[in-house]
Amino acid sequence: MVDHQNLPVTFPEQPSPPYSLPAKPKKANNPLVIGLAASAVALLVGCCGGVAIGQNMGESDPKPAAAASVPVATPTSTAPTAPPVAATTPATSSAPTVPPVASPTSTAPATVAMPNVVRQNAAVAADQLRKLGFTNIQYGSQDETDTVVLLASNWTVTKQSTKAGSKVPTDTLIVLTCTKER
Repeated sequence: MVDHQNLPVTFPEQPSPPYSLPAKPKKANNPLVIGLAASAVALLVGCCGGVAIGQNMGESDPKPAAAASVPVATPTSTAPTAPPVAATTPATSSAPTVPPVASPTSTAPATVAMPNVVRQNAAVAADQLRKLGFTNIQYGSQDETDTVVLLASNWTVTKQSTKAGSKVPTDTLIVLTCTKER
């Protein structure tokens, strides 16, 4: 009979994981970061008006903070700087300045004859209308099961909101009622 209690127990070696943890990044003394931090401290001290940070602002006898020597590193930057802009003084005149008024004809949209796009593929019809200058084209579905036109190339135009041949501005809403191609 073999005594199993006194036998040495060995376990197979576990394989190492197929990944490794990334090395910790070294902390670099970046002069830009140091300069920004020093600028923030200087700004904070300057904004407090000499009042010590953490001092109760409601005291009747504020004590000025001791002048602290804060080393400020000048950040070096390779970014180009904009040239200074010369200050201009507004011209004084007796007549009030009025912005120029655009003529009504320059802002009015063009008027185009509406083509007949019924029985065309909805994507082709919309492309034809955009080439004519129409900017406000929407689709509608007449199907009970498919109520939203998601991909116009799968639909055929059955009605158009503006009658073919009528002259309309290019910013007019054009609704193309469609049915899904089966």
